[in-house]
Amino acid sequence: MNLKIDIIICTYNRPNEVNYLVQQLLKLDPLPNKIIVVDSTEEDNLLFKNNVEVTYIKSLQKNQPFQRYLGFQNSVADFILYLDDDMEVINKEVIGDLKLLLVDKNVSGIAINFKDKFENNSLSKIPNSFTKKLPLSISNLFRYITFNKKPEVGKLGLFGERGLQPNKINKTELISGGAFVAKRESLFKNFNFQMFELFDKKIGMGEDSIIGYGLCKLGTVIYFPKLSFYHNDQGTSNYSINLKAFGKRVIFSRLFIALEKTRLDNKSLLLTRLQYIIYGFYRLLGLTLNYIIKPTYDKKNMLSGTFAGYLYSFKFKFKFENSINKFANNNH
Repeated sequence: MNLKIDIIICTYNRPNEVNYLVQQLLKLDPLPNKIIVVDSTEEDNLLFKNNVEVTYIKSLQKNQPFQRYLGFQNSVADFILYLDDDMEVINKEVIGDLKLLLVDKNVSGIAINFKDKFENNSLSKIPNSFTKKLPLSISNLFRYITFNKKPEVGKLGLFGERGLQPNKINKTELISGGAFVAKRESLFKNFNFQMFELFDKKIGMGEDSIIGYGLCKLGTVIYFPKLSFYHNDQGTSNYSINLKAFGKRVIFSRLFIALEKTRLDNKSLLLTRLQYIIYGFYRLLGLTLNYIIKPTYDKKNMLSGTFAGYLYSFKFKFKFENSINKFANNNH
């Protein structure tokens, strides 16, 4: 089987985690074509700098989608396996398993099953909206009114909410950034490079949802249910450390995901913006009620950030940037 798979790891300030992951990857059977580490940490990782088994790239930008792109530029394989730097290998035959699925020429991506190693992770620290505590019948009614119906299995909702993954190998629209495969020739085709600008401004989030949906438009994305990795998230995510900034990212990213999904579906961007106004107000209302009922410092920060992100969405100018040149020129 002549298919080549490169592994790309984007990392920032996690030298111990990425070192451990790479040592595990060097024990895979079969091995990937290349292991590429894109590092935004201020100090060089000396373990990789002179290691012939690893392609080591320094990035000045603390911008995950841009890091993914730098790795892509240094890859020549047919497919790319992206991994977060805090993943741990369970399935040592994962490369061989993936190649068996990738012989189908229609496959443009694979969503890989992984699970959190710890229950107390970054997401567990985020305050829930009051609306999540409502009875199911009332919650479903509000979802219908706010254009946020629970997605079906394997489907991506308009505002980025995810249905469940299939329970067997099957088509899906959902990939998670921690571990996924993308066909190299499809990865940045019809891609909106405006996303890089948003991450540079610390307002971007949810690029895995957009990448996954874009891959669906260029082929078939399938879900591989075999548990292949642990996600060793110990609550140190750069996203959720600052809940005010996180809240702003989350609510705004829902708009950008919706606009990108709408663009890829060739539907009305104006209608999506109108639907978002109602959707965003509903989310803001839920967080407000949650804070009023039982105020905490974390809930206050989440509410404040969400309000700021909602306001920002009204002045945001969505545009399709089909080239990286503008972002690159602004960052030299």
